[in-house]
Amino acid sequence: MKEVGYVRVDVFSKKPFGGNPLAVFPDARSLTSREMQLLAREMNLSETTFVLPPSRGSGADFRVRIFTPDAEIPYAGHPTLGTFFVLAEAGKIAIESGMTTVSMEVKAGVLPVEIHSSRSGKVSKVVSVQSRPQFLDVFDDVDLVARALSLKRSDFDTRRAPVQLVSTGLPWLIAPVKTRRAVERARANVEHFSEVVKRLPEGVVDVYLTCLDPVDDRATSHSRGFCLVSGGIVEDPATGSASGCLGAYLAERGLVDVRRKTRILNEQGYEMGRPSKVEVEVRTDGSGSIESVRVGGPVVRVMEGRAMF
Repeated sequence: MKEVGYVRVDVFSKKPFGGNPLAVFPDARSLTSREMQLLAREMNLSETTFVLPPSRGSGADFRVRIFTPDAEIPYAGHPTLGTFFVLAEAGKIAIESGMTTVSMEVKAGVLPVEIHSSRSGKVSKVVSVQSRPQFLDVFDDVDLVARALSLKRSDFDTRRAPVQLVSTGLPWLIAPVKTRRAVERARANVEHFSEVVKRLPEGVVDVYLTCLDPVDDRATSHSRGFCLVSGGIVEDPATGSASGCLGAYLAERGLVDVRRKTRILNEQGYEMGRPSKVEVEVRTDGSGSIESVRVGGPVVRVMEGRAMF
């Protein structure tokens, strides 16, 4: 019988039962890939992470494998934040006052992670530095996207904000609409959503519905993340990878006031009763080209346990 410990945390929330839940296995050396997939399916969360020693020559401090209930994925935002919160809290990272930078090896590459802490060593937030954004195809069939989300074509302003595939490590189809009311009344339709997914690159199953009409006046955007998983639609309460894609999209299209450091606060999860705030920072060079995208926020421990099988 194998026995391996895990920690459950909520990411992008300061209080338990908000944000996006995550299971972290901080020492997964004894697990096979098949066992990791089975454990992720058993956890039945959007993602579960498994921490391993870095590959030889990678230059990373840790290797992290990220699984949905269906498959391993190359990168995801909230699993990165939650994993490194757990590692820092467990004393596996030497925390310095202010900010400590470590490197993470994932399938998408080796990426830096910033851990912010107080003088007492308490972690206040974790920030993931995502890959340089790729602005991929514009999705021209807006009628299909509207049907997939049970909306009307008139809810979209495609001249100002077209539906577009964007990646900062994990591709998301960014689907901006005019009002928060449209975001709130959206309901994913499996049949039409599946048709959208068929027209996207292999492995892309995610649509990010968003608007510049937040609930909180301090926020920039109000969003919902929908994924096609196991033949059904799953909604995510807080999505770091999609928030990074959204931040890059808003800056690239000039839909926000772009500076050398453009800060965006994206709210999500309100319709699910798990309100979340995702901090996004888009850094540009002197010519306005995007150099990097950072996504961060608080993490809170909720529970821990041991898997035995």
